[in-house]
Amino acid sequence: MKILLLSFEYLPVKIGGLAEAVTNIAEGLVELGNEVIVFTPDHGRNLGEPFLSFGLSFEGRTVEITVRKREQNGVTVYTLSGDVLDTDVYPDWETLLRKAVLFGKASVGLLNHIVEAFKPEVVHAHDWHTVFALGLLKKYFQLRSVFTIHRLNKAKIQARYFHEANLGELAPYPDIDPEHTAGYVADAVTTVSRSYLWEEWGFFRNFDGKVTHVFNGIDCSFWNEELLENSDKPREERRRLILKRFGLTDGKAFMFIGRFDRAQKGVDTLLRAIEILSSDPAFRDMRFIIIGKGDSGLEAWARAVESRFPENVRVITDVLPRETVRELYGSVDFVVIPSYFEPFGLVQLEAMCLGAIPIASAVGGLKDTIIDINADPENATGILVPPRDAFALARAMISAKELDERTLSRLRENAKRRARKDFTWEKACRRYLIVYTGSVDKAVPFLL
Repeated sequence: MKILLLSFEYLPVKIGGLAEAVTNIAEGLVELGNEVIVFTPDHGRNLGEPFLSFGLSFEGRTVEITVRKREQNGVTVYTLSGDVLDTDVYPDWETLLRKAVLFGKASVGLLNHIVEAFKPEVVHAHDWHTVFALGLLKKYFQLRSVFTIHRLNKAKIQARYFHEANLGELAPYPDIDPEHTAGYVADAVTTVSRSYLWEEWGFFRNFDGKVTHVFNGIDCSFWNEELLENSDKPREERRRLILKRFGLTDGKAFMFIGRFDRAQKGVDTLLRAIEILSSDPAFRDMRFIIIGKGDSGLEAWARAVESRFPENVRVITDVLPRETVRELYGSVDFVVIPSYFEPFGLVQLEAMCLGAIPIASAVGGLKDTIIDINADPENATGILVPPRDAFALARAMISAKELDERTLSRLRENAKRRARKDFTWEKACRRYLIVYTGSVDKAVPFLL
């Protein structure tokens, strides 16, 4: 099958999890015998060799578009450059909207040049930034299309952007939800976990009849214990060494890694839980490594907690190399993921690959990937707690600390096996292929 993917991120250009997901989907589809091309903005990176140039009309003037081309692990990647396409990946809001419009127009120009040699059988667009490209490619080339939402943005934009994109027929109102429009245009709509789909059914029900889920995957070839610096040492010794590296003495180790934001990741719930735990005798032997940056108020709170409990808490606001994060996953006992919502999540699977037991909110993809010890003790891979409940999280961390070594070993082995077997990118790509052909199971609200 000939497949065109549209995305604002593609490795090595990475801001969040989108780049990892789209790159793994593209390469996985190639490994299954498909021809895959990717259209993505160049973002000023000059990736690949110059391929062609053409002009187009944009905001009442002529803009020159330069296309670069590269082969990357069997995938042909075209990057589009010119004007606002060369800004930061996600610039200010107005510039981002203009960039999305220009990316749509440029995508039509590029496919117009290569369509005789490569006409896609399906175009697969990722997240709302690709709505104009999706709409225009559908309009001018009548391609079967799939729209994947990795995380709902829930924003509206002015109709004039659709008119500028030559998609005025999709803008009957002054303000338009681009995710709703992309879902309307597409032949199939997917999101990245079953639970997230139903949690956001208020949105997805607009496309009842063509909605399904496709779980993301995890590449355990990188998140692998054999690649650890001290892979020959017992986990307890690795823990002692990694805690010493960050200035802490040995103890049961809990790690958080993620954005410091107030909307999703729940670091405030974790900080409150640590404050609650501080009055419990169990706290003496608990160690917390908190890694992330973002909201200045949350950073200040984290630093204050570290200052109050310097022998228990270490806060790291630097961006750590992936190899260092791998060492941490392979050494700490638990990874805490207190998200308010999580479409899929990668932290829990990265941790599971390396035997760090997740303690997570029972939401979205976390609930779909982690088997709770209280629900199924024999097959459990972690612990699930209600979101936004610092007392429940504190109780769960104390319970985790008190687990015996036999139970901990079973949880680790279950987690490794589940990550490596049930959530591979090959499985995700095989499911996308049946989405492309229309023969996939759908979300049906009246089925129990």
